[in-house]
Amino acid sequence: MIAPRRTLALLGTAALAAVSTRCADGPTGPNAAAAGSITAADMLHRVAVLADDSMRGRWTPSPELEKAAAYIAGEFARAGLRGGAPDGGYALRYPAGGATAPNVIGILTGGDSLLRAEYVLVVAHMDHIGAGPGSGCAAQGADSICNGADDNASGTAGVLEIAEAFSQLDPRPRRSVAFIAFSGEERGLWGSSNYVADPAIPLQQTAAVINLDMISRNDPGTVSVTGLDSSSLGQAFDDVARAHPELNLEAVPFADIGRSDHEPFVWRAVPYLFLFAGLHQDYHRSSDSADRINPDKAARVARLAFYVALRIANDAARPVWHGPAAR
Repeated sequence: MIAPRRTLALLGTAALAAVSTRCADGPTGPNAAAAGSITAADMLHRVAVLADDSMRGRWTPSPELEKAAAYIAGEFARAGLRGGAPDGGYALRYPAGGATAPNVIGILTGGDSLLRAEYVLVVAHMDHIGAGPGSGCAAQGADSICNGADDNASGTAGVLEIAEAFSQLDPRPRRSVAFIAFSGEERGLWGSSNYVADPAIPLQQTAAVINLDMISRNDPGTVSVTGLDSSSLGQAFDDVARAHPELNLEAVPFADIGRSDHEPFVWRAVPYLFLFAGLHQDYHRSSDSADRINPDKAARVARLAFYVALRIANDAARPVWHGPAAR
């Protein structure tokens, strides 16, 4: 178990009235239009695609997972991202359960001739626990498909929306930004562990990782954030939170126990933030369906992640790790 991290009351206190001078953007700043492209309607649409019954719970490996990966790759291409795989495509394949499975990566190259060699990673897991006998999904009546709308079609939709928002920026951020949909998270962090063992982007060039997992349920005014004390990202996050009271989000205490795709990066001392909206009664059940998410909350969490990623991508200095030494 990873030690509990500090959490932050993001917004809604008197201290947030003073916007930090270190954060150049605000609710009506030059990047607000890009952030505004992250909408509840788009989040709901993307979650509905990924959590449709035809995806059969996106088990790793499965034909339906491949279908989800193809959809994500197509959206990365539509946003103008280049493929991050060695062959120039979007799929990073790895051994998985006697077959292979894909991670999907798209890259927006940074605008600074020196800093573009460093990357901010925005990630989420696209897989879930499958359907029917032999899967991790227990049937509820006639419904034997665990659609995984919140877990984690919501985080994956957030990555797609953030990628689209970044594609609208002019000028581009100084650092490059990579968007990754991992598979195999539900099988024991297969995709992210394989990525860290054989990264498409060298870890020494990875400035930070922002992981979105289950961002669309529970109290509409709260989100949990961990990783704030493990690196200098805590200050950047605080600055962004103060600059964006319009997001109407407040953090709640959350002990980071790992078990999501930031964990393999933590083992290698890569600065990270983990955004998570909490467990609920539909967790890993067939009732985790698209009609039960809060798309407005998911969109606001994704906008927060967009602003934080942009801050990291434009800062002159890269984040500094304060946590345990790399394994």
